Amino acid sequence: MEYTEKVIEHFSNPRNVGEIPDADGVGVIGSAECGDVLKVWIKVADEHLVDIKYRVFGCPAAIAACSVMTELAMGKHIDDAYKLTDARVAEALGGLPDNKYHCSNLAASVLHKAIANYFFKRPDRNSTITITILVDDSGSERFASEHGLSFWVECADRAVLFDTGQSDIIVRNARLLGINLAEAESIVLSHGHYDHTGGLCAVLDIAPQATVYLHPAALKPKFGRKNNKTRAIGISDSTKEMIISRAKNGKVIWTQMPTEVATGLFVTSRIPRITDFEGASSSFFVDKDCHNTDTFPDDQAMFFDSPNGLVVLLGCAHSGVANTLHYVARLSGEKRIYAVIGGMHLLNASAERIERTIEAFRQYDVQRIGPAHCTGNNAIEKFERAFSEQCFTCSVGMRIDL
Repeated sequence: MEYTEKVIEHFSNPRNVGEIPDADGVGVIGSAECGDVLKVWIKVADEHLVDIKYRVFGCPAAIAACSVMTELAMGKHIDDAYKLTDARVAEALGGLPDNKYHCSNLAASVLHKAIANYFFKRPDRNSTITITILVDDSGSERFASEHGLSFWVECADRAVLFDTGQSDIIVRNARLLGINLAEAESIVLSHGHYDHTGGLCAVLDIAPQATVYLHPAALKPKFGRKNNKTRAIGISDSTKEMIISRAKNGKVIWTQMPTEVATGLFVTSRIPRITDFEGASSSFFVDKDCHNTDTFPDDQAMFFDSPNGLVVLLGCAHSGVANTLHYVARLSGEKRIYAVIGGMHLLNASAERIERTIEAFRQYDVQRIGPAHCTGNNAIEKFERAFSEQCFTCSVGMRIDL
């Protein structure tokens, strides 16, 4: 195995090794692939990284990657440091052998975790966060409803739209609720199904400055099969064309890794499947002949801190509610989750899956549970029995203050 001179130099003389006892943020990450374990401490002043320390139990590449990562990130604004990529770390080392490239990814990722932990710990976090439901399957006569989902998230002076429903009713409902969609800074798409992306073009006509966040796999073909009938359920061609056009102008962020959407608001990117009861659905495919099951690499959730604790927004949770909560806990470093709100795709779930989802809520001491969209009445009824005070059913027009 050949290492570059830069790798050897950083391994032989690693920079910034150590710990910060009063750290503002801490991140830990491990690799099942090679057994490497990395821990990073950061100190923040005036929103800049003024100190970074780390410990590594691992190979020379992991040590060198952490060393050069600290040099690249030191002194940067936390928003800029969060944008540091594995490719940039590897480039600074003059490259890494193919079987060691993941070490640069570990170094960047553990820094991201430390920065996320800082956001969740800092004392000046927002005092008020409001989530307004713009699209859902249910609502009063005043608002239009449809099979779809959209949340409007307001944090201080920031506005983020999470999903857009399946049509332009999002525009009508926003107007009735006194919400100005033109104020949207960011639009997050949870995955590439029509009922979460169909209103995107209508929203971008109103908010052309907004940046769209989605995983690249969201643009892939998607099909659903029900009663032996197959239909396309992915993003429409016109919407795909708009997304691709905006990407060329820098108005699309491909979420191939956990990504900060706005200060303190994050999207998970692909969610690892680690549970044994949340397997891929037999109803979704990536080919019209329905030979290849959709594993939803594009499925992602949004999470952020609130005065009461961590909040998780779900689009459909195709990766599984428990898998999503486990991953958010890993990314944030938090052991408790205050609220879980959104579609949970338990419509046809087995009794065991619903019960084990309930166990996951209990594991993270979830205090507010807001099932929406595709959760299913059976699951909602069981949630209400298990969490009579914590559970509420979402509907169009509802405002949730955190």
